[in-house]
Amino acid sequence: MTTQLTAHATRDEDGTWTITIPELTSAAPSGATIVATGSALTFRGVKKAASDLAAVWLDIEPTELEVTVMVDAPSAIVQLVTESNDANAAGKAAIERADTLRREAARKLREEGYPMEAAGAILGVSYQRVQQLAGPSTRLMKESA
Repeated sequence: MTTQLTAHATRDEDGTWTITIPELTSAAPSGATIVATGSALTFRGVKKAASDLAAVWLDIEPTELEVTVMVDAPSAIVQLVTESNDANAAGKAAIERADTLRREAARKLREEGYPMEAAGAILGVSYQRVQQLAGPSTRLMKESA
């Protein structure tokens, strides 16, 4: 059976990494909680160091572990990433809305008898694209000049 743990990696001022595994704790003689803590010189070494730390703490082989590393970042950077993700999602939603409106406009133009070339000129696309946008239900409509 594989033990799954999550390690947190925090970049220190000197460029090294501090690793903590909050799921692995023990009680100090004073009653305080000790969290499994280790370090790595480079980010590339974080996953192995976290696995080794957990293996020693649990007295098992590293192959019996699956450690996921979460990289902690300053809150200002986390906020930027969150805003970026939100803006990306809003952009995708706006593109989907624009595509829906363009398809609707193409269908309505074809339903009203506009030739594909004229519909293309109105929409700013080729007549072939109008045919794609309008869909199969309007493709067979008679062209009028």
